This record gives sequence, C-alpha cells and structure tokens, in this order.
Amino acid sequence: MVIAIGSDPIGIDPAMNRAEPVGSEIIINIFDTLVVSVADNTPNVEGRLAQKWNVSPDGLHYRFTLVEGVLFHDGTPVDAQAVQFSIERTRRLNPFAQASFAKVLRIEVVDPITVDFHLSSPVPFFLSLLGQPQAAIVSPKAVLSHGEDFSQSPVGSGAFRFVQYTPEVGLILSCNTDYFRGRSALDTLVYRIITDASTRHMELERGEIDICQQNAQLSALSMSDIQSFSHNPDIKIVEKTSQILRQLEFNNMRSEGPISDIRVRRAITHAIDYNGLANHILAGTVERAYGPLPTVNWAFSPTVQALSPNYDPAYARILLNEAQWAAHKRTLSLITFEGSFWAAVATFIQANLAVIGIDVTIEQMEFPSLRARHVAGQFDLALDGREPWYNDPDAHITIGYLSTLANTAMTFRMPPNNRLDALIRNAQSEPREDVRKSLYAAIQDLILQQAPAAYLFTSKIIIFQRKEVEGLAVRSTPPLNEYWGVSKREPLR
Repeated sequence: MVIAIGSDPIGIDPAMNRAEPVGSEIIINIFDTLVVSVADNTPNVEGRLAQKWNVSPDGLHYRFTLVEGVLFHDGTPVDAQAVQFSIERTRRLNPFAQASFAKVLRIEVVDPITVDFHLSSPVPFFLSLLGQPQAAIVSPKAVLSHGEDFSQSPVGSGAFRFVQYTPEVGLILSCNTDYFRGRSALDTLVYRIITDASTRHMELERGEIDICQQNAQLSALSMSDIQSFSHNPDIKIVEKTSQILRQLEFNNMRSEGPISDIRVRRAITHAIDYNGLANHILAGTVERAYGPLPTVNWAFSPTVQALSPNYDPAYARILLNEAQWAAHKRTLSLITFEGSFWAAVATFIQANLAVIGIDVTIEQMEFPSLRARHVAGQFDLALDGREPWYNDPDAHITIGYLSTLANTAMTFRMPPNNRLDALIRNAQSEPREDVRKSLYAAIQDLILQQAPAAYLFTSKIIIFQRKEVEGLAVRSTPPLNEYWGVSKREPLR
C-alpha cells in the first residue's frame, strides 16, 4: 500500500508528538494504546492493549488489566511497567500532552499485567485521553537503547514495524506477522513524500500510489481533484463529516476599540455568507458550523442552530450604526495560516465585510509566527480552527473558552466570566454523561450570547483511493487512518 503525503512526517515518537497529522497516523500503525474510541458519535472506548478496566465510584482510580502475551517488535513484553514508563515519559517530555495528564497523581504497577492510575480529581473523559497517539505505549528497552534517536527507530507493538525513513523521500513499514490481533492483509506500508499536488494527482491516476490524503484541507483546495476524480472509475472519493472546526475569531481580550463592542462583533457574524462560503467558494467540501461544537459532537445542542447568526448584511449595518462605527472606523487586521485554502476563505470574508463598510487587511504567515501573534493578542481577527484529538466536548471547550487559559495558547482569549468558567469546570469533572450534556448545552448558549467568533464550517475529511483498496475505515476523531484492517486487491491488467 503506497500512501502519498505532502511533507516529511513529524513526531513519530509518541512522547514528542504534538498532534502533527502525518506523524500521528504513523504512530497508530506502529504502536498501540490501552484503549481506542468506539465511534465518532459516542464517548465510549474499547480495549486494545487493555483487556478490561475498572473505575472507582469517585472517578479517582482506574485499574487496567492488560492482554497477556503481547510483545513489542523487539521481542520484549508489553507489561504494566511499559505502560507506566510510556505515559510518564510522555508527561515529562511532551508539553502538548501535559494538560491531558495533569490530574494524574501517580501510575502504579500492581503486577506484570495490572496497572493503576490515581487522579487528583475526576476526569470523565480520561479513557478518551488514553486513546490519543501521545498515549501510545513504547518499548522501554528500545527507548533506553536509542535515547534521543528513538524517533529514528521507533519500536511499538502495533500491526506494522518500522523499517526505514529517508527525509524528503518517505517511510517504510512492514507487517508485524506476530501481531496479537492477527496479522494485517498488507505486507508493506510505504509513505511517499510528494509535495506537489499535481504530481500526487497524476500518480494516483496512474496507480503508482494507492491513497492520497488531504489532511483536512490544512493548506490546499481539493475541489478540482474532486471534480476530476468523480469521472474516474478507478478512483474512490471518501468524504466524511468531521469535528475539525474552522472559525473567524475575535480578540476578545480587547477592552477598547471596535472589537470590544459586541454590536460590532455581531455585525461581523451577520455579514458573512456562510452558505456561499461552504457551497460555492469551497464547493461543498465543508459543512456549515453553528457554534463552539461541531454538529457531529455528541454534546452538540440542537438549540444552537436556531441561535446562530444568519447572513443578513442589512441587519449588520444597523448594528454598526448603533455602535457608531463611522465615528471610529478603522481597518481591522486578519491573521491566518499560509496556503490557498486559507487565502480563499480570508479573501471571501474580506469581501463580505467590505459590503457593510468594514475594511480588512489579510496577513498569512507560517504557524510559529501565527501562534506568537495570536497568543500575544496582536490582532483584531484570526482565521483559525480546532482539531480535536480525543472524542469529548472538552477538547473544544476548555482550552478555547476558559478565561484562565486565555493567554496560554491559541484560544478565544475570553475575558473573565464567573458563570461560564464555573460551567466549564463543572462539565469537566461531572461523571454523569446526561448531566454533562446539559451543562455543555448551557455553555454553548452562553458562548453564543457573547459572540466570541463567527463559526464558519467543519472541514470534511477527504481521501482519494484506488478502487483496489478495501476496508479503509475513516475516523474523524482523531482524523487518522489505521491500516490493520485494510486490504488491496491486485489490479486487473
């Protein structure tokens, strides 16, 4: 199976991974986690390296019993000590994952196949956190042998073994014939780095690659490929609704200036032609978003759609007049990522806002620069997104809207709000799913009342694959492909 990727993989060591899409996908094929999510529309998980687990009534103690006899690719056992070693290593080395495991007090080895996690306070979605690529279990022997070079020779227990990585060329994995769930139908996985979109298109048509991923449209538009491949019987187009949310964020920490006026923020939300953006500019490769949670999230509130702003330029002008926009009219800055995808969205929004009398300058920049500007609050508007790595509303809400985290990352920079902050904290620790769902409904309503952003769309996951590929199960949380259950028929000649 040959898979085309657009750049070198980053972060194929779980302890170093910061949600890089290509590296994360390679991780879930080389390594196993204790549990994995059952489906996108439920918070439930199923066992992988863990055959069973128990949770104490107070939610502070998790006991996992491991599948016996599982071996890493180097022949050493996957045991409780390996689990302890792996999670502690990720907690120590990975700032991205530190927040996920901040409430872990200690990890205790009970016996070779039993491991306990002790928490300082309940985390209802703790099992989902243990299904992330960053929580994959590594071979302690290999880590100690390779040290800092472990990412160049990663050793897990997964369906595929690492063989070779050549920068700017690609990466090769081979079938783990002793895999405890049964061997894969595929002998070899080849990740080929093809940076040019037209070359990927041509090689897929010729059958030189089997799968071409769009990585949730992080940089490139895929409409022309969809239109072309839809007429090719040798290629399947896989489209799946995702939880990858894109929005136009306001700098909500501003205490003065036009963005600090909620009437200006609401005017902007009514000036955007959401359906035109989704159906014409992006040719149906996205779906309309209505609020801080995607519609496919299990905690999405049906009332949000009715509360969400509609496209109404006339009403937007009324709001601007009430805010006396003409008296302090000035050009607003909009920062966003590089790439044709983000450029198309930004220029469309720029044109929408010009219609109601708001001038916008667009600055596209590489991620490190964008992150620095965003965290420092040096912007008016930011075209940004959130891509959840575990299946829980917390992945969208806490980091985005808790005011105490406003200046710590690329958040919505929310000002202090005792009611909203209390609701978020309660939802984080409430063990009953039905109560959590009602708390998140109240959170969504309260967030929409404050108009911290214009919620634009959720990106579809789009994968092009040869017709010979069978069994690919596409997931949206996280949006990564596992190839253990995939097969490939020999093409007819």
